[in-house]
Amino acid sequence: MSAALEYVLERPPELATSLPLAAGIEWLRLPVPGGLRHINVWLLDDGDGCTLVDTGMNVAESRAAWEGPLGATLRGRPLRRIVCTHHHPDHAGLAAWLAERHGAQVLMTAPEYDLVHYLYASQGDAVEIDARLAHYAANGLLATAENRSILAGEGYLRVMSGLPPVVQILRPGEVLNAGGRRWDVLQLAGHTDGQLLLHDADAQLLIAGDQVLPRISSNIGIYPERRDPDPLDSFLDGFERLAALAPGTLVLPSHGEVFRGLGARLTQLRRHHLERLEVLEGLLQGAPATAAEIALRLYRGALDPLNRMLALGETLAHLRYLEVRGRAAIEAPPTGPRRYLASCGG
Repeated sequence: MSAALEYVLERPPELATSLPLAAGIEWLRLPVPGGLRHINVWLLDDGDGCTLVDTGMNVAESRAAWEGPLGATLRGRPLRRIVCTHHHPDHAGLAAWLAERHGAQVLMTAPEYDLVHYLYASQGDAVEIDARLAHYAANGLLATAENRSILAGEGYLRVMSGLPPVVQILRPGEVLNAGGRRWDVLQLAGHTDGQLLLHDADAQLLIAGDQVLPRISSNIGIYPERRDPDPLDSFLDGFERLAALAPGTLVLPSHGEVFRGLGARLTQLRRHHLERLEVLEGLLQGAPATAAEIALRLYRGALDPLNRMLALGETLAHLRYLEVRGRAAIEAPPTGPRRYLASCGG
């Protein structure tokens, strides 16, 4: 799938190490538990200090990296600003910890600020937790002793170092001066409600977060904390904005390698999701099924509780896309979970 992409460096940095990428930019890589294995974060040299884009997850290995080899990368310079592309814990998990250690300001977009605050505020709120569990139950995924903590959102806090002390909201169209460059602030939805991307048009650089990854597609899902009613449509709609960038743009993704070939990758991602929609329509030709049942057919193999939740979210986003366009229908019984079936008019 990545044959059309050009990977510009022979090898990425090893875990817990850094690599100079361009003038004023260092590529840092931190460990992440699970299948992703790593996250790329970007250190921008501001002279007497640095701006960090994303932080890594609040796990012992990442904290040790910042206290050891990555701390040495700073060469005595403090972090002045921490920019979180979105609220997910591998991107914002150490924001509070690093901000306290460096006296740094934390910057996010408004939708991501709202999401992280909701997830913190809802903890311990019985009404909110019951509403989250009801969302999953209505789609066929019940809270068991094994997965209740994940579905209730408690797992999120375990890999966050605290509520990020956001002092500045970045809005689309603004300019962020960092690393000796002028970065245009882009805000795109789909993977989450308002992911931040930074674009240096002069140097043709794009810090892409999870919006464009070279080897996998980001999770595009429906979750109780999200406000976007049709995230797959939002994700695909954002491609038009990205396709307008210069063909030679160097993409700095959060996972995988730095690459050129943005247009080709957008084409691949669109094809992937359209093919997934076709598979889903085929599954809807049988007896009505819950989204959780359909997810097990789409994502075969053993899934842990977190990945069962993610698979359900992704399945729901694709089902919603079909439903809005008259290609799927919902059967909502008086009791029990809703079920999906092929639309008679589809």
